[in-house]
Amino acid sequence: MDTIEGSENIQESEETKKLTILTNINNNTHRKISATEQLVILTRSALALPPPSPTVPRDLWTNKAEFLLSVIGYVVDLGNVWRFPYVCYDNGGGAFLIPYMIFLCVIGIPMMYLELFLGQFYRCGNITLWGRIAPSMKGIGIASFLIVTAVTLFYTTIIAHAVFYLFSSFREVMPWSLCSHTWNTHLCSERMRIENESNDTIEQINFNEINNFFSLNQTQKMNSIIESKISSADEYYNIYMLGINNSKGLTDLGSIKIDLLTCLISIFVLMYMCIYRGVKSTGKAVYVTATLPYIVLIILLIQGLHLKGSRSGITYFLRPSFNRLKDMKVWYSAANQIFFTLGPGLSVLTTYGSYNVSSNNCYYDALIAVVANFAASFLSGFVVFSALGHMSWRLKKKIENVVDQGPSLSFIAYPEILATFKYPALFSILFFLMVINLGLDSDFGGLEAMYTALSDEYPLLKRHRKSGMLIMCCLLIIACLPTVTQGGNYIVQFLDKFSTAPALMLVVMMEAIAASWVYGINNLVNDIRTQLGFAPNRFFRLAWTVLCPVIIIILMILALTYSDELKYGDYIFPSWSIIFGWCLNMCFILPIPIVMLYAFIRYTDSRNSLKQRFYLLFVPDITKRRVKQQIENGTNFTMSSLSPISHV
Repeated sequence: MDTIEGSENIQESEETKKLTILTNINNNTHRKISATEQLVILTRSALALPPPSPTVPRDLWTNKAEFLLSVIGYVVDLGNVWRFPYVCYDNGGGAFLIPYMIFLCVIGIPMMYLELFLGQFYRCGNITLWGRIAPSMKGIGIASFLIVTAVTLFYTTIIAHAVFYLFSSFREVMPWSLCSHTWNTHLCSERMRIENESNDTIEQINFNEINNFFSLNQTQKMNSIIESKISSADEYYNIYMLGINNSKGLTDLGSIKIDLLTCLISIFVLMYMCIYRGVKSTGKAVYVTATLPYIVLIILLIQGLHLKGSRSGITYFLRPSFNRLKDMKVWYSAANQIFFTLGPGLSVLTTYGSYNVSSNNCYYDALIAVVANFAASFLSGFVVFSALGHMSWRLKKKIENVVDQGPSLSFIAYPEILATFKYPALFSILFFLMVINLGLDSDFGGLEAMYTALSDEYPLLKRHRKSGMLIMCCLLIIACLPTVTQGGNYIVQFLDKFSTAPALMLVVMMEAIAASWVYGINNLVNDIRTQLGFAPNRFFRLAWTVLCPVIIIILMILALTYSDELKYGDYIFPSWSIIFGWCLNMCFILPIPIVMLYAFIRYTDSRNSLKQRFYLLFVPDITKRRVKQQIENGTNFTMSSLSPISHV
């Protein structure tokens, strides 16, 4: 009995001590400490407490090579093949590399390093990850989930287009090089099949002779006819594959294209088979999908360098125009290319990192992936512009008049060039296999990020991954149905325009702020030092705390300033669709303030002042756990009532 009474007295004494400490804090009976002391207490961390272990055992990458190839496969995507070369030329050629390299260093590498580390430190999906840093930050993960879902919808459709072309390549003469098909119009032109020695085609008529036989009005009509000619590759893409001529725009998308739907379903089936078992199966697939694009690019480059006019095309690609650096749009385009290819903020990097051991040296992983991305961009630039130089030589046109960016390069101009090669079927098959592989790697990451984010929030999905992943793929197929209609490319262009910037930029900015200011740069540095054995240098600390947030704010302003007119071919998107697009983009980031408001109501003490409750929102969980542990241990820890951790 004495023992029981003694233990009860000890327990009562501990409870009394705890209550006394809390009462003293609430009543502010202790001295008021300075703001500097409060900041030190909030940011200093002797050793970060390890995050809670997941309830379900987490898979790991089989080896380092599979993880690194997966990351490289994710950052090297379609944007490297058709977007980087054209953007580089259109924004000053070689001079464009200056802002590109600057943003690669101050945004690309630091954010990639940060996301990979946070993923492997917390070992959970993006929604759970930011919620563990602070409940008010959980909206960052939800916003990135919405954005990566929207990107997956139109990105998978682009891969389906490549699958369509792949199956069409198994023939002796490429169908997009001819005008003899039933779908061709009277304006169709087999321009790349015309020999340069022949001058009897309408494209090469001498206009001085025309003026001798026709009046000025007749000459203008003839010039209009010449300009209105459409390449056979253009008609194959828009009329035969897309059927976009049967659609009137966003208000009349037409019927579903069964052949495109079949290609889309085949892509989802292939992705499901590759990732339904998690990183164990994804890691095996990337041995092919991450390495094949480099092999094909080298083969195409060797072939391209043997084409007439290729040297002028490469010179055109790299020719610097330094006066363009005065244009802020060039700087915005360079930064936007970083977001487009490296994909920070889409939660893929944190997801891939979460399947690593916590001591993995993700710093070198980030550097290797960025170098691989840069190498792929330049390699594809040489490939594309060597071919465009040949196309310019054949057509007697300037390169800027030969091709536009986007799908025109991947599915119209370059296939048209491939049709002129000695073995067109072989090179076409290789090219579209490369395009499919580039897209699959990024889609692997998107699907894995989406499912990991949900399964870490709802463990039931983790225990039934095969069924859950199947259901998610089926839902995504249904969501993709509008993109495989006859007017589906209008939806693709719409999502391409409004699914990322500036919402994605805001998410990346909030990640930097949450990690370096809410969690605390000192906590972050100590975590990295503990896990990796070395601390990030001053440059990374400056980039996370100041450079990234400030630069992204400027970029977001520029994104609104340089909003180009959205159109596809002759179709100009109506004003209501632009307004709806910006509203949709803003909806992607609504979870951030909504979760903050929820955390303000749910996790703060109503007895505190409004200022105290707002301040408490941005105190990391690690600080709260440490203070609570000190209180439970009876440590004499006291602070001013103005401190955000007064009531934990």
